[in-house]
Amino acid sequence: MPDHGRLRAPVVCRGLIGVAGRLVPRRLRSEWRARWDSGVRDWWILAQRGELLGDARAQIVRHCWRALGDAFWLRFSRKQLGHWVRGPAFLLVAAAVVLLLTAVLTRGFVATRGLVEMARAPLPQAGSLGGREDALVAHTFAIVFGLAIGIVLVAVGRLSLGRYGWRYWSFLVLKTIAVMVIVPLLWIETGTAMRAHMASAPLRVLVGGLLFTLIFMAAFGCALLWSFADQRRRCPVCLQRLAMPVTIGSWASVFEPVTTELLCEEGHGSLCVPETGEPDRWTPLDASWRELFDSKRDH
Repeated sequence: MPDHGRLRAPVVCRGLIGVAGRLVPRRLRSEWRARWDSGVRDWWILAQRGELLGDARAQIVRHCWRALGDAFWLRFSRKQLGHWVRGPAFLLVAAAVVLLLTAVLTRGFVATRGLVEMARAPLPQAGSLGGREDALVAHTFAIVFGLAIGIVLVAVGRLSLGRYGWRYWSFLVLKTIAVMVIVPLLWIETGTAMRAHMASAPLRVLVGGLLFTLIFMAAFGCALLWSFADQRRRCPVCLQRLAMPVTIGSWASVFEPVTTELLCEEGHGSLCVPETGEPDRWTPLDASWRELFDSKRDH
């Protein structure tokens, strides 16, 4: 009589299958679960018989990890995933994930909290600046200078965002605030951890201090510029990234200068971006275009 306990796969394998099964659409879940449970049970029987080469348990776990991918693509098609990545929710979720991971890896932003506590502490009576004040001035100067670089880049780029609705501007504000929070946090936490592992004092000053600060200021400015440039290529109605860019015109023509036209995949309108520095032109589309895009997505 078979020992049913020995025929059961390890708990971690059954747990992976159970978690992956929650991703599968309800109408397919029973059939999917039965198929993967049967497959894992067959793998485990082969392992019990000694017919698998190498680490049998590791092979079975890897097989179970594939169930997550299989379940994910049953729930989300590649078109749906691409549509979600181009949407506004993806950036907000990505920003939240980066903040969460940074908080976990840095034990709750320990370096940043240390700077905040320094700033809140009363200043010493002596007139000369100490190490605490030097650190505060250096970090404040780098953040303000990086912000100034971003403002200059946005002004030089002449990014025209037009007069759109409150959702459009709210998303731009949220995205810009996320950039202004995440980039300095990563710089402070990463820089502190880097300097802590440098035994040489000159190396800490030159590489962990000066060089890393210069990289931060450039990255901070470019991140702010990206925030505005990304907003420029979004639909003012649904906030999706515009797609299907087409370049028309000629650099040698005065009457037909080079422009790039992009379409909203929801059919809300098209954006004309002149390459000569003129303001962008947004053209709304009527409902007939939306029906065309809907039928295209269905196919």
